[in-house]
Amino acid sequence: MQVNQTPVVDRNNRPNVSQRVGLRTFFINDGAYVDPYEISSVQIFKTSDTLSPNSVLGAENLVTSVPLMTFAASGVNYLNEAVHCTITAGTAVGTACENAFDVDNYTPGVTASGIYRMAAGEYVVVLDQTLNLSGWDWTTNTQVAASGCSSVGDYTDIWTVKLAEASKYQVIYNQYALHENTFYVVTEPLMLTSRAKLLNKHVRYNEVIDLKVVTENTLQNKTIPESIQNIFKDSVVTDATIMIKKVNQDPTFDGPFTVISAEPTQITSDNTLLFSWDVATTIEEAAAEPGSNFGSPTGTYSVQVSYSILNQQFVSPLSYLTVS
Repeated sequence: MQVNQTPVVDRNNRPNVSQRVGLRTFFINDGAYVDPYEISSVQIFKTSDTLSPNSVLGAENLVTSVPLMTFAASGVNYLNEAVHCTITAGTAVGTACENAFDVDNYTPGVTASGIYRMAAGEYVVVLDQTLNLSGWDWTTNTQVAASGCSSVGDYTDIWTVKLAEASKYQVIYNQYALHENTFYVVTEPLMLTSRAKLLNKHVRYNEVIDLKVVTENTLQNKTIPESIQNIFKDSVVTDATIMIKKVNQDPTFDGPFTVISAEPTQITSDNTLLFSWDVATTIEEAAAEPGSNFGSPTGTYSVQVSYSILNQQFVSPLSYLTVS
């Protein structure tokens, strides 16, 4: 995944301690992605400190443990007490925070990261081990600090949110792990094969739907230990893009027409590629190109994905689906 064209590793993709890690959270209400009224803060703790909620939150939602990292809403000036998210030991959660979200403010080397809105209902904080971009480190009282999560292990990220203006603050617990077994050594080149398969075969014209492309990745080396081979079953695909074209089977029409051109996709922990396709909008934009003889918006479309594994770039064969 990317935050403002900056690659980060999703929490589900077996991140290691030296990578930029994106901790995403999705807010859903009544079957739709929605933005909460306010996100007060995101705090990072060792999971061992959160085995019981009282080890972090005591009476009246008081923070009783010192977090490894704290993130405030993007754009908040930590040194201005009027807008400071005061989530320190012994302080009530959800106090004095601005509802300030900015989708364009993660810039490596320039600004401190905070809580970033990626899309409706989708928010992320970034653990950055290599640059001083990760937010506030309470253990050193540093405003702009590299991530304090510098050891292998299990962590808990706690989001303090107000879902609606009239509601009370709620505390949401998520978990992730930082690994070291993504590092490994082999004594011969890896013989890697990969196949991609489009699961969607039929979509309707007015749908906004996730296209799903599963990948099967296999090491052919007989001497590679099974433990390393198993790593390639999870979280090895990177830099995935998708291309969708209209295929006109009627020779009186032009084609093929590019509807989606090399758009980035999301990648799940099992190496499945997901692309949210607004079918009608993208087809109408392609059909409106000057001089095009696009024909009916319904019909056959081709789907092709491209992705990287290690130093190899894979391009899938064309798969086809029907728009009706």
